[in-house]
Amino acid sequence: MNYKDYFEKRDATLPKPKWVYGDRVFTKYKSVPLVGMVVRQTEDGVMIHSDLPVKVGKVIHNIVTVTPREVKRLKE
Repeated sequence: MNYKDYFEKRDATLPKPKWVYGDRVFTKYKSVPLVGMVVRQTEDGVMIHSDLPVKVGKVIHNIVTVTPREVKRLKE
């Protein structure tokens, strides 16, 4: 059994994610617009690595988590 077969068997009962690694997306994080790349989709939301750092208050974020309904795919 290879890794592909193993993970397909392991995740057979889970719903298929809408967002996969590498998808280019646009979203807003606490009213700050950002463009980035999807890292992964979890139960809580979509983890996004932003192209530019996002400063909210005094904290700088490179990776943010937002809900899937707030994410839009970038057009090529």
